[in-house]
Amino acid sequence: MKKLILVFILVISTIFFSSCEFRNIETADRIKPPNNNTPPISGRWKIEGYKKSNEDILNEKKVRELLNKEIIFHKKVAVIGNDLCLNPSYKIKNVDSSDYLLYQYKVKPEYLNIKSKKVQIVTLTSEEKFFYEFIKEDDDKIIIKIDGGFFYLTKISDELKEEDLEKYIKDCKKDGNNHLADKGDEGLKSGVLLGLRYRDNSQSKDEMEGWKYRTIWIASENKSLDRIYGMEDLFLPRKTGFWKVGVDKTDENSKESLYAYSINKEPVETESLQEIKKIAKNSVNTIVYIGNDYISLEYVEDFPAGKTGLETLPIDNMRSDNSIKISDITGENGKQIFYESATKEFSSDRNVESEYLDIKPNEESFGLARKNGHWIMKGRLNFLEGNKDVYKDFNIKIIPPKELVLYDELAVSWNAIKLKVPDAVDAFTSPNEDIALIFTPNKILTYAIEKGKLAKKPLRELELNDSETVVMAEWATGKYVDRWEKEFLKNNAFIIQE
Repeated sequence: MKKLILVFILVISTIFFSSCEFRNIETADRIKPPNNNTPPISGRWKIEGYKKSNEDILNEKKVRELLNKEIIFHKKVAVIGNDLCLNPSYKIKNVDSSDYLLYQYKVKPEYLNIKSKKVQIVTLTSEEKFFYEFIKEDDDKIIIKIDGGFFYLTKISDELKEEDLEKYIKDCKKDGNNHLADKGDEGLKSGVLLGLRYRDNSQSKDEMEGWKYRTIWIASENKSLDRIYGMEDLFLPRKTGFWKVGVDKTDENSKESLYAYSINKEPVETESLQEIKKIAKNSVNTIVYIGNDYISLEYVEDFPAGKTGLETLPIDNMRSDNSIKISDITGENGKQIFYESATKEFSSDRNVESEYLDIKPNEESFGLARKNGHWIMKGRLNFLEGNKDVYKDFNIKIIPPKELVLYDELAVSWNAIKLKVPDAVDAFTSPNEDIALIFTPNKILTYAIEKGKLAKKPLRELELNDSETVVMAEWATGKYVDRWEKEFLKNNAFIIQE
């Protein structure tokens, strides 16, 4: 009898403690961790390594000055070179290392010797102002990007005494608290031709969805803006001079033709010889990107029920029915990545996995799109679902080559832009790193860039049309700003904003 009672007690105890343990686990999952005063990166660090990037602007002397410098992180202060951040705030996010590094920094993880599939991004801010961003793979090593170069930091100590903090602050203030590679502003000239696409609201409900195009010219001198000008259609700077690009309807069936011609030719010659047209094999041609030599289109055949495709064409040969292949500009390696990107996208989509995984996208079916302030390459797979033409897009993990996109840098990180302008959807910064154009759903905000950061207030605000997006951004600097403006004004430009 005693044995039976003992067994009964043991069973009850086991159930009780098991249920207690289960409840504790469940509760722990629901409760957010308490606020911790210890920053995600703290202590004394040392810059011990360096790697170049495509946009590196540091000379060897500046790199030598930064190497072996001590960096400190504390809840009261952060000091990076001569940059001082009082009362810093540290924000963390976990990201896919491959995607994030490719689209934010235009490098692959292996270039930075990062082996983990996931990394932490630590953002350093103060009073809602962005300072720096760090790539953290483990607790003792982080990477920071300074003026285009990647610097490797190694932790040397967790300890920071109050007197050491005061010394760091005093020394930094004595040095002028400068940006690590501050540029002089004297004589800075920047100008940009922005090509925009917006919805044509003049069409009736029975007509196909149409788009209009316009170009805006924004120029600055020493971070001060003058008049902002505009014109209809796309005003494209090329090595051969300036061209006009646009779309015309060709007949009552609403078919369209795309045209491009040099403005430097006589009108008669332009009409007979120099005008290049892609005539309506498609019902609708929508420009999604245009650069110096290539144009990317989304087209609809036999609107509204026909195939919706992507293609990229050489501007000098738009009459040809042969779109360029992705291997024409990225090589065989790019072609392989194109197919791998499609396979990865479809294998993660349970709705199409079983039926369409064996379908390969057409190598000509690619274009460009905007994402977080950069141009990215996008592929499209067209297939039939029943009797209906459908498609699925996927990101191609390749940085657009210079043949497609000549300049595509952000002098202010996307995270810093979103911190300053939470509703930002796109952004561009000049090669001089003196002005930034921040796009929200209904405005363009033009900011001066001060010591690598957006100024407190925008210089100008410009209203956008319905569903307006960027299809072109071509920058001029120095003496070319005046030349471009002169050409723009000669071609039926008008004042948008004084």
